[in-house]
Amino acid sequence: MKRDSNTLDKLITANRFVPLMSNTKWVKLLHLLVENATLISECRVKLIWEQGAAERRLVFDENTSYRFDYYDTAMEAMVTGTPRGWYEYKEIEWLDFPRVTNTGEMAQDVKAIQRQIESIGRFRLALEEGNLRLYAYQRP
Repeated sequence: MKRDSNTLDKLITANRFVPLMSNTKWVKLLHLLVENATLISECRVKLIWEQGAAERRLVFDENTSYRFDYYDTAMEAMVTGTPRGWYEYKEIEWLDFPRVTNTGEMAQDVKAIQRQIESIGRFRLALEEGNLRLYAYQRP
């Protein structure tokens, strides 16, 4: 799929996705995630143009910085998988913070992550099946 801004806008409109996040909220959220990087051992990413379960990860640590790794409308090299590179925030359907990671070795405190996210604003969050999910879009 071609991933330019017009194509993404058409995909969002065609699927009647209702945006729940603005670029400003994404930047605020990323600031929080970076500040709490030691609390978060894994964050999965689902892109709107991909089918099926999320196999991608959001990659960051305490050294990830605004205007170097992420910007006002997009992030660079923070999402795993192919294609690698820039992702606009509007490409992200949801983020998952699993209680138990794919390796099964680490567990993260999803309730603590939820409290941190709720401390900076209103987000659509769902705690289910051992995951904390943050929705960027509402599906019809």
